[in-house]
Amino acid sequence: MTIRFLAESESFKVYSLFESVYLKVKSHCQSYIEYEKSDKCIASVYGDPDSALISFDERYVVVGGCGVIIYNTQTGKSVELFNEPENITWIEGVYQSTEDRSNFVRFNVRTKAEMLSIYRLDIHEHTLELLS
Repeated sequence: MTIRFLAESESFKVYSLFESVYLKVKSHCQSYIEYEKSDKCIASVYGDPDSALISFDERYVVVGGCGVIIYNTQTGKSVELFNEPENITWIEGVYQSTEDRSNFVRFNVRTKAEMLSIYRLDIHEHTLELLS
């Protein structure tokens, strides 16, 4: 079993085991490295997750891979986008820019023409903007 660490903040750590993504609440655990039964599975990503981030305000975890999964750390609810079987978008390199408000994340998408595009996603409205 190989643990792949994806993101970390002051309060949380996000990691994956194969296609499952887990959220570790640091204040609830004894070890920051090992998988624990108290860790919450927040997503399942076909083909393994590529990357993840914990938003600047720690309200959201955004996971990229086969589409995007937005997990709300306060409500425990998640939203999956861009992973419809007939129209999958493969997301790479999820990140937040200091140029944006905290409700925006950016990520890279490899297009069908093998070009790299950068998108900005409003995680509240679920709207997408092509940046380049």
